[in-house]
Amino acid sequence: MSDRAQQLDFLVASLSRLVALLEHDPDCSWRPVFESFLTEARRLKSSGFVQADLNSLSASIMRVYGGMGSFNDYVPACGADISPWASECSDVSSEVYDQALSLRVIGSVA
Repeated sequence: MSDRAQQLDFLVASLSRLVALLEHDPDCSWRPVFESFLTEARRLKSSGFVQADLNSLSASIMRVYGGMGSFNDYVPACGADISPWASECSDVSSEVYDQALSLRVIGSVA
């Protein structure tokens, strides 16, 4: 398995976890967005990909993390004891961002 394929596997796993976490908030408008990213990542895994495909997916994911009204501003709303869930959601969200970024980075920076 190539490094890129393994990185895509990691992204699929993290996106799956994030979507599952977002399901705890029935009013979350971000869940369909991340479901579409997950669908695209799975499609790339099954049908094959070139670096341009990974760059496009990466850019799409990273775009929702920036600016006002972005996913970074999302506050989970799913009951009184939200802190453990919110913390896990934040951790997985960071994983998704980092893994999307890693799909775009080619080679090492010296």
